[in-house]
Amino acid sequence: MERLDDLQHKGLMLYQDTDYARFTADALWLCSFLRLSARDNVVELGSGTGVICVLGADNTGARFTGVEAQELLCALSQKSADYNHQDIRFVCADVSAAPALLGRESFTAAVMNPPYFTSGERSESPSQRLTRHDAGDTLSTFLSAAFALTKNGGKLFVIYPADALSELFSALSAARFEPKRMRFVYSPAGGNALRVLVEAKKGGKPGLIVEPPMIAEG
Repeated sequence: MERLDDLQHKGLMLYQDTDYARFTADALWLCSFLRLSARDNVVELGSGTGVICVLGADNTGARFTGVEAQELLCALSQKSADYNHQDIRFVCADVSAAPALLGRESFTAAVMNPPYFTSGERSESPSQRLTRHDAGDTLSTFLSAAFALTKNGGKLFVIYPADALSELFSALSAARFEPKRMRFVYSPAGGNALRVLVEAKKGGKPGLIVEPPMIAEG
């Protein structure tokens, strides 16, 4: 069922469908981590509901393009942007096809919240499985597309499970992205970190800043 949700941010609204994947706290954490300006041209890979593009464009002034394989989610995202009078373009395509469609080295930054759950977890609907479950080579596919789409020295912003940080860093290195900035997300109750937020630079030199942790709202 389609519905129009209030994002509780400057009157921005977002269309979602209850039978499809909806945005989670991961998207909001990643959006708050973005370091962009009005000079940036940004591509989000696997844009889902479009919430990061909608909030990110308003927060930073950057120009956003979303790439999403699920037709209904892509259509709802474009509907949200149009409703909010935002100049955001959403393209319905697989992430691997994005460089050919949008042009290599056309963007100054890429944003991604790639699927990372293993088979058998959180499989409430087919849409959620497509959005949240790793097919085995998902991370490398997303990073390969991000490398092709961004200019040399371009920025990459990604969120990933904190306990898979070594996997993420290995994949970033293989894709020739150098981590430059990192922040862990913890639950209010304490314990181990839930997620890690990383800003990396295409072709960058070593040098990583670890920022103070983010405490998720309860």
